[in-house]
Amino acid sequence: MESQPATDADGRFPHRVLRLELGLALITLVVSAVFGLGGLVLTTPGLLLPLAVLLAAAFLYNGLLLWLDRRQVPEWVITWGARLGNLAFLTGGVGLTGGFRSPFLPLYAIYLVVASLRYGWRGAWRSFLLCLGSWPVLILLRPPDGAQGWAWVAMSLGTFLMIALAVGALADRHVGFWQESLQRNRELAFLSEASRSLGASLNPQEVLASTLSGVNRLLDVEAASLALVEPETGHIVLELAIGGGNEAVKGLHLEPGQGIVGRVIQEGRPLLVPDVRADPRWYAGVDRVSGYRTRSVLCVPLQVKGQVIGALEVLNKQDGTFTAHDLRLLSSLADLAAQSIENARLHEQVQVHASRLQAAYDEVSRLDKLKSAFIRNVSHELRTPLTLIKGYVELLLDGQLGPWLPEQRQGLLVVMDKANQLISIVNDILTLQTIGAMGFDLEDLSVVLLAQSALEAARARAERANIHLEMEVLGAEDRLSVRGDARRLRQSLDHLLDNAIKFSPGGGRVLLSVGREGNMVRVSVQDEGIGLDTDQLEQIWERFYQVDSSPTRRYGGLGLGLALVKEVVEAHGGTVWVESAVGQGSTFSIFLPAAAEV
Repeated sequence: MESQPATDADGRFPHRVLRLELGLALITLVVSAVFGLGGLVLTTPGLLLPLAVLLAAAFLYNGLLLWLDRRQVPEWVITWGARLGNLAFLTGGVGLTGGFRSPFLPLYAIYLVVASLRYGWRGAWRSFLLCLGSWPVLILLRPPDGAQGWAWVAMSLGTFLMIALAVGALADRHVGFWQESLQRNRELAFLSEASRSLGASLNPQEVLASTLSGVNRLLDVEAASLALVEPETGHIVLELAIGGGNEAVKGLHLEPGQGIVGRVIQEGRPLLVPDVRADPRWYAGVDRVSGYRTRSVLCVPLQVKGQVIGALEVLNKQDGTFTAHDLRLLSSLADLAAQSIENARLHEQVQVHASRLQAAYDEVSRLDKLKSAFIRNVSHELRTPLTLIKGYVELLLDGQLGPWLPEQRQGLLVVMDKANQLISIVNDILTLQTIGAMGFDLEDLSVVLLAQSALEAARARAERANIHLEMEVLGAEDRLSVRGDARRLRQSLDHLLDNAIKFSPGGGRVLLSVGREGNMVRVSVQDEGIGLDTDQLEQIWERFYQVDSSPTRRYGGLGLGLALVKEVVEAHGGTVWVESAVGQGSTFSIFLPAAAEV
């Protein structure tokens, strides 16, 4: 069986050249038929029929070989079939038409050229020797005439020998360049496929295993392995191995700097060791574990952003020694593998962090639910006794349980005021806890009437603080309606007025205005109070935020009022806005979608 030349990435190079060889044979037969048979018609008509039969048989034979080539017949069968069969037809045709003086004798040169296209020197010399073996048959068919005939035979042999030498020399360079080009194409195709596979995988172990198998085939080595550095300990772990007792060495640990792999990782430089037994850096412990005998090693580091994370090594090149080209190819693959491994590690870290964050979020959610349930239960438990306290105080103030002295009555009024404050705080807490969960009792509301009721409710407190309340309606009342929950919106207005009164100086004025802006109804509360810094304008809407959070602060409250206003208004599809300057008062506005006009 003939040794095969190098194949391209998909294994089709031999078939392409073989089909070229068969195609040339068919073309030669056609040309020979046209010119040779035409000449015989004029010169030797008696040879026309046998030569035509011979050419037809040769044509059909080569057509059959082309058909078999497309039917997965072993290549060597077709190769030797074409070589020996065409030589037999050629010898027969030359013998029929005059032997060494036949006009078809130059076809032997084509026979030599076709073979050399594929194998260079080897093909040319092998074909010449085959021709040399067929020429005794030719001599038997057409013996030379005297010394002149034998001289012609010798001259023909010399000519074909020179043709074989020249064609072999030229074709050998061509075949060498071709095979080298195909080798580069295979390497580029391999690196491209490895890049695609490794880049698309976040779990590169399986991809790296198949890649190492490809390296074994491409570099013609017996074994390959991948070693990674454990970030925590710095130890080297053989993660993957192909060939060479791979199952025994997989998972084997090496100390930092141990062996050639350890030295490559430690120094960050590749090493090419043609004879490991003569290299003091070689660590034979791996061979003892695997039972494999390492002769030569090519090892390159895996680096990501200047940090060595492992090494890739191949062992025992089967045809010759490792070259600088092998080193470049393996280094290119190592760069791809290192990036893929690093991406997988980062992905794993992200997954771990994501799991931890999800667990923390779940825990916070659980605690938030417990907190909400606790606040809700406590608020309900507080509201019941507060309602009873308020009821009894009202009975006492009405005198239904007997007369009271003025000082006693004043004390009861203080108790009533504080009870109302506590009830308001409890209601605020319950409102904040239930917004979005309990829903709203929606109805069409006149914002003007809602604002007037809130203003009247705040009047008594404003009078005690010596604050003058005013209301301004901008526009027709029938265009100042919204669809909303009256209790929740009234609660929001109460907080805006309460804040305005609380932060306004004695003798000041608070203006409540209602108007229309586009498709929104605007309610604004303007005061002449202390005002706000610009960096506080966003924070004041947060729960529990206090403008003055010092222990000795002048103004009381839990910091829930404005948070409640914002959440209630936004739950109605509206927005909140504030304009303020330190020492110049503030204007708080809420915007609610206007009800559809009938």
